[in-house]
Amino acid sequence: MDNIKEYFLNYLNGYNQTWVDKDLEKLKEYYDTDNNRLIYYDNHKNNDTYTLQKHLALVSNFLLNGKETESGQVEELIIEDFNVFSKDDVACLCFIAKYKSCPRPYVRTTMYIEKIEDKWKVLHVHCSFEPER
Repeated sequence: MDNIKEYFLNYLNGYNQTWVDKDLEKLKEYYDTDNNRLIYYDNHKNNDTYTLQKHLALVSNFLLNGKETESGQVEELIIEDFNVFSKDDVACLCFIAKYKSCPRPYVRTTMYIEKIEDKWKVLHVHCSFEPER
């Protein structure tokens, strides 16, 4: 890959678009569904999960019913300070995510992904609101 940063930013944009489109089936393509592997630390209360199955159950409920978030629905994201650390079949994406309708507080985000059977899969996500100043 000649431009790794651009490649993974496109990957991230595709992942984020599945949320905006509320396309759970497409979102599953970004995860290791064969092994039920995902640890997801969310920036909202009671949303941390340690299996893909549990994460998808929470996501499905959110996509259908909304919840108490900044707008109550899926938010388009603005991505800033995007960085990639990669080697062979692993990559770590670090960035600032801002909800379009509510850019503060921003969300510090780290994603760990691995190439499994020639496809990049998200295995860990850590999101946290910016610390109060």
